[in-house]
Formats: sequence, structure tokens, C-alpha cells
Amino acid sequence: MTSTATTPPKAPGSHVFTQGPCIWTLLSVGFGSILPKAKKSMETPGPEIREMLAPRPEKLLADYAAWTGADPWSYEGLVPPHLFPQWGFPPMARALTAAPWPMTKILNQGCRLEVKGPLPADEKLLVRTYVSDVQEEEHKARITTRIVTGTEAEPELLVADVHAVVPLAKKQGGGKREAPTIPDSSTELARVALSDRAGLDFALLTGDFNPIHWVGPYAKLAGFKNTILHGFAAMALCWESIVKQRLDGDSSRMKMMDVRFVRPLVLPTEVSVCVGDDGSVGIGEGPGGRATMLGTFETN
Repeated sequence: MTSTATTPPKAPGSHVFTQGPCIWTLLSVGFGSILPKAKKSMETPGPEIREMLAPRPEKLLADYAAWTGADPWSYEGLVPPHLFPQWGFPPMARALTAAPWPMTKILNQGCRLEVKGPLPADEKLLVRTYVSDVQEEEHKARITTRIVTGTEAEPELLVADVHAVVPLAKKQGGGKREAPTIPDSSTELARVALSDRAGLDFALLTGDFNPIHWVGPYAKLAGFKNTILHGFAAMALCWESIVKQRLDGDSSRMKMMDVRFVRPLVLPTEVSVCVGDDGSVGIGEGPGGRATMLGTFETN
């Protein structure tokens, strides 16, 4: 077991000024949730939202990489792939406006992130987003949104499939589900100490200012003991722990991670990043302990 836990550095508050699109999207979602929605089925694949975006600010990339625990040289001239929510969240929200449910009811449940090539930091980003699948069941609806990022010359360097769920009705009976756990056979790669402001730091770096991640009273009103960490933050921490501990800091060797957010990660806390010989990955209490995220990964 790793003897000491690392603590992500605080994110500079000045990054809030680079997050205008995400902040505007959150405000629009909040306002749109007040308005009634017509009940209609969603056709898939949905319409594609296509955008050409300016390169991400160099300071933002450096501070984000540092927060996730990446080595300073690991992303020289490159964009960390798990930063995709920073530019992908606004078009994803627009793509989901076609859903017949209030946006505030849509909960991220997991993500599959595949790297097909390095994403250059000094070029404009071509981003294509659309709802790729909707499955409506008796008690919930499952939605998958695809975000494809690249450049004009290489349009498909990064593919993210974001999975979300919409509760439609409370399921009757069945009893309390057993809490998901990290396999006993897993190996602990790292321990991370997350302060009560970790959600705010990740919000400053990505623009996801959903108040359940950084406003304690709001999180408690939503049913949590305190603020909870973004699922994509847990994914990024796992990704970089694998790069550092298993891939000698060579980020180009990480090819895919497919994860489920199985339990809220309440702040502050200390968590364990674990992997298995079968390519499994998890974050939570440690081998055999309760998990907050579970999944698989692939390297080359």
C-alpha cells in the first residue's frame, strides 16, 4: 500500500474568466428546467453540433495537468485527453436539450474515453457532438452522448461517450443494493487526499460549476452529506495514476478508459486508486473496500 497520500494543488481563481461557455450553459440549464417540456421520443443519432474552438489557454492546461498529478513533461505541447469536459460540456448540454426531460434530472453515470492520437495544444479544436443512443426503460432512461475532438487535419483524435441516466419513477421493492467494491485482488497505485474545496478546484479548471460540487448547503439540500467530487475528476485522477505508476509517465501509451460512477465521492476524503491485472481500475477505499468508480483501461 502506498504510504503517503498526495494532495492536488489549489486551482487559481483567475481561471473562472476562461470558463464563460460552461458557466453560461449552467445558467441556461437552470432556467430551462423551469419551462415545461413536451413529451416526445428522441431520434438517434441526433443532430450533430459542430464547432471550431480556439486552443485552450496554456496556463489552464498546465494547472489542470498539475491538479491531476501528471508529470510536468507528460503533456508538453499536448492537451490532456480527460480535460474534454472543459470544451465538451456546452455542446453536450445543447445536444441534450432535445430530451423530453428537464436537464436537471439528467445524471452523469459514466464515460468511455478513447485516444486515437495526441491532441496538439497549439491548434484549434474541431468538436463534433451528438446524442448517439437513448434507451427508455420502465424506471429510467439511459442516454449516451458522443463528443469527438480533433483538428481540421485530423478530426478524430479523441472520442468520448458520456453515459447519463434519467430516473423516471421510483422502483418498488428489491431491497437495498449491496455497495459496489474494489476487487480484493487489485493493487493500490496511489492515495489521494481531497480537501473540501477539491470540487471548486476542478470546477475552476473545467467550468463545471454545478453547486453540488462546491456549495456545501446546496449539496446537503440535494441529499448529500457535503459536496461531492465530479465523476470526471475521479476518472482523471485514475488516468494519471496509471500513467505515472505503470507507464513511466508516458501519456501517449494510455489508450482507453471506460468507467462507471457507482457512488458519490463525498468531500473531504482520502481515496485509493487501484488496478487489477485484468485491466480493471477503481477508486475508493482500497482493495476489497467500497468503490466510488469502477471500470477498465487499455494501454499500448
